[in-house]
Amino acid sequence: MPWTKTVLFAAAALAVTLPAARAQTATQQPVILLDPGHGGPDTGAMLTGKLSESEVTVALANRLRALLLVRGFKVVMTHTTPTDATDLNTDRRAEAANRSGAIACLTLHATGSSNGVHLFTSALPETEPALQASRPVPWNEAQSAWVTRSLRLASELQAAVARSHTPVTSSRTYLAQLDSMTCPAVAVELGPLDDLTAQDATYQQRVAEAIAGALLFWRGHPNAVTSAGATR
Repeated sequence: MPWTKTVLFAAAALAVTLPAARAQTATQQPVILLDPGHGGPDTGAMLTGKLSESEVTVALANRLRALLLVRGFKVVMTHTTPTDATDLNTDRRAEAANRSGAIACLTLHATGSSNGVHLFTSALPETEPALQASRPVPWNEAQSAWVTRSLRLASELQAAVARSHTPVTSSRTYLAQLDSMTCPAVAVELGPLDDLTAQDATYQQRVAEAIAGALLFWRGHPNAVTSAGATR
């Protein structure tokens, strides 16, 4: 997956107004947004001679979705098969996240190199709290108001994955989907583990269960807040 910051729109179209964060009430079903990376003609990296990244991200997303549903979450997915993302570009993925009101937005990726699970949060500097609702911000910097919450979410995910005896690292990067999201947002990249590839069903299930457990804890966390649906 490319870890480069891209400018998505012309300057005149690059503004969103960030709403104040609001906590979900006890009567609301908490929403999780899952964005399997790539899809359609964009297969992502080739993890083996025949296995594409998009196949792995969709498989992991569907495993995670099933676990979250039985835990009482509402799950919104940007797409559900490797081929149904033909018209799904970077900004549409972010807009789907921003409309969902999710308490956590996860964009999923896979790699054929390195080892274990890699978590990424936006490298954008955080917007000063006093300025968060006072002025429009560039669309591809919308995550700046959510950086602290995203880092906290990544910390919870990292701890849960580590408890599953899976190597896990966390770092920050510029990534278009994350930078444009108005929710606690983390990119999860699944790499091979020992002799297991990222497509191994048992390995995927272990990681998915760790993430689902972390999100179950996260929904009661004070930083698990949702936007009012900021859009471009």
